[in-house]
Amino acid sequence: MKIALIPKFDYTPGKLNYFQFIRGGVGADYHQGPRFQEFADGMVRMIWGAYDFDECSPNVVTLYSDSRDQGLTWSAPQIYMADYPAGPMDGPVLMLSGGREAIMYLVQSLHQIEIDEASRVATACSDYFKTRSHVYIRRSADGGRTFNHGQELPWQEITGGKSLPGGGMYYGDVCLLQLESGRILAPGNFLDPVASKGSCVGQHYTGICMISDDRGHTWRRSGEVTVDTPRGVMEMQIVETAPDQLFCLFRTKGGCLYQTCSKDGGETWSVSAPSPLPAPESMARMIKLQSGNLLVVWNNVSSTTQQPRHPLSAALSKDGGLTWGTPKVIADETGSNQLSNHGLIQLNDGRILLGISHYRNVQPMTSDLDLAIFDERWLLDG
Repeated sequence: MKIALIPKFDYTPGKLNYFQFIRGGVGADYHQGPRFQEFADGMVRMIWGAYDFDECSPNVVTLYSDSRDQGLTWSAPQIYMADYPAGPMDGPVLMLSGGREAIMYLVQSLHQIEIDEASRVATACSDYFKTRSHVYIRRSADGGRTFNHGQELPWQEITGGKSLPGGGMYYGDVCLLQLESGRILAPGNFLDPVASKGSCVGQHYTGICMISDDRGHTWRRSGEVTVDTPRGVMEMQIVETAPDQLFCLFRTKGGCLYQTCSKDGGETWSVSAPSPLPAPESMARMIKLQSGNLLVVWNNVSSTTQQPRHPLSAALSKDGGLTWGTPKVIADETGSNQLSNHGLIQLNDGRILLGISHYRNVQPMTSDLDLAIFDERWLLDG
């Protein structure tokens, strides 16, 4: 299957290198939500969603492309996962320390949505109270190249038994990280029927970390992460700043990113508070660099709505998230165009790859994938 041929890119150390990876309308109208995976042999994989009509529509597939030269050349995209009848899938992968094992934390959500295929739009958006998510823990014995079918993690263990009307849960925005101790955390958020008061208009999300101390074989629930802003806690990003000391940023409708901390490896979390980073209701991505500094990439503008989702900026923290340096603009847009829903990784050689969903609000509406390649030297210069 030939979906597209990706052009060769360039990388100049100390510079920002920015490219279009794949154009919306090629293979699918929308390409969004890239994640990265680096294998033991240095190969890098980008994994993302591709769809027509709407991100909740049933025709979402997950694509992938591989690079064997640290992000300069990429293979033609191929299908990674697809299951139309059961709904879109999202499965972050974690390479486990000390061996060739990897786990995938696969979340699949079936939405109730109406599509007009002639006009290529969603005529009724998903009612998240009627959406149902399932979680499967899939394992790999060959370094993340192939996975078994997995075992389902009961939804009650994630929500603490809180049930949507009719049973089940809606859950997503999951990441994976492994602490120095070997503990695995899967931060995510679920639609909380108690905090939402049963109203789709007032939907409210509660953050939770699923914790495993046996390399992903069994899981238990952490203390909840909550916030009193509308819609609650979304898209938690966690880094370990010292052994079992965790710092978390997350998306809200409060006009900025909010933050919380854990001093016990994610078992319990401090009261959430506004961070100094202004933001709309939009995703942030944060990683700990090889230097020990923290890197956050986000839309650096204050808004209590989902607009504007530009500019896309980067900032460093040298003190574990207490303070942040002067932001540097990676890319900008205008109006209702968006630079968001991005993925971030630092490779073994120090370069940083940033995959970006680039929405263009012109008819027909599409979403490209862009790729930025840079390093900490560019972040520190000027």
